[in-house]
Amino acid sequence: MAFGKISKHESYGLIGCSRITSSKGYSLFGSSIKHSNTIMLRIKTAFVDRHLNRDWYHGEESLIEVELSQTQFAEMITSLNMGDGVPCTLRYTGKNIRIEDPPEVKQRELFEEEFRNNVESIEELYRSSFKETSELLNKKGTLKVDEKKKIKNFLFSLTRIINDKIPFIQKQFNKAMDKTVLEAKGEVEAFVMNKVTSLGIEGLEKEMLKLNEGEK
Repeated sequence: MAFGKISKHESYGLIGCSRITSSKGYSLFGSSIKHSNTIMLRIKTAFVDRHLNRDWYHGEESLIEVELSQTQFAEMITSLNMGDGVPCTLRYTGKNIRIEDPPEVKQRELFEEEFRNNVESIEELYRSSFKETSELLNKKGTLKVDEKKKIKNFLFSLTRIINDKIPFIQKQFNKAMDKTVLEAKGEVEAFVMNKVTSLGIEGLEKEMLKLNEGEK
């Protein structure tokens, strides 16, 4: 390739996005489902080639590649100045070093474990305090101030766990499931759009006809 006047500087870079389609879904950091349609964002060092009275930009060394789901990409560009950013999956860093895939996180199983731990904490509190509380309540005579305090603390702790922790876990679970549904919708929409783009309207109509024939 013939170049004209080449200009380089440590601050020069190129950034670009690509649509990635895979027949096998895989996990992304910060997402609770597997994805087959994603966005790859790449940043490279660059130089400027000046010829034919214009600037031509060329990439050199790849600095980093990150992958996002359709939902994460949309959230990134529409949620400026919010926290530290949106989760993304690191794929490559300098020198084209491939980074290991993130572990799969199953939200439902995670919440089930957390809920089970909270139930166990209630049972532990109940077992440790119920016997002593029952003995105090069955005791003849007037309860002492410290005995009343023990009973009050037991009832308060039990009530707080039931009224605060359990509803909070349920609320967080509902939010996580809503996010999962949104991610799934984004995955389906991306699949449909890729199909429309690759096949065109006529090709899509033929695909639909094949599916309908297969159902008969």
